[in-house]
Amino acid sequence: MVKMEKDAEDDMKIYYCDDAPTPWGDWGAALIRGRVARDENSGKRSIKRVGPFTPPAYICSGELILTHPIKELLESSGLKGIARYERLEKTHIVRIDWQGWDPNRCITDYIDLAGGPSSIISSLKHDLELARQMPDYWRSFIDSELILSTDASKNPRDVTAYLRVVKAEEHIDFFTGDLYGGYFVSERAKAWLEKHCPGCFNFFQVPMSKE
Repeated sequence: MVKMEKDAEDDMKIYYCDDAPTPWGDWGAALIRGRVARDENSGKRSIKRVGPFTPPAYICSGELILTHPIKELLESSGLKGIARYERLEKTHIVRIDWQGWDPNRCITDYIDLAGGPSSIISSLKHDLELARQMPDYWRSFIDSELILSTDASKNPRDVTAYLRVVKAEEHIDFFTGDLYGGYFVSERAKAWLEKHCPGCFNFFQVPMSKE
């Protein structure tokens, strides 16, 4: 029995899941992912972003955000690890059709910047009709946690060198980490996300601990 468990662990592959790079740095991130806002009184979170383009899934403000069509597909996929979802109200949606912009040119060739990246959204009025056309957004709650070890001699941003997976529950596909923020996925989840959310994420394989 021990040998079988060890073989299964050796075959397991775990990946750190991160947003794909955006043009124009933080400004591009504001265009593509917007922000997740939190109401100080109720604690509820909401979406503030640009449209009409939206990625089907992305990580924003430390949250794994799914559009409604992707949430429905994921719920029927058989992948495990997401305990529940919370719908996010679309409180501030603005129209900036930026997809035709040349990513090699400066963003100020296309838009006036008067503040930080979030001002791209806050400087424009909420477009109620566009908000109705945009999909619903869902915040994902992941209840499975990886046991990780770290190598203090390595750069924490290089997850392939800094992290090792000590323990990961089998047959689970979405994880958070006990010692490192962000999201981790199984090989099954990686393949699913690459198919249904192409170009949304980068994946970095985290080695299994040999101890």
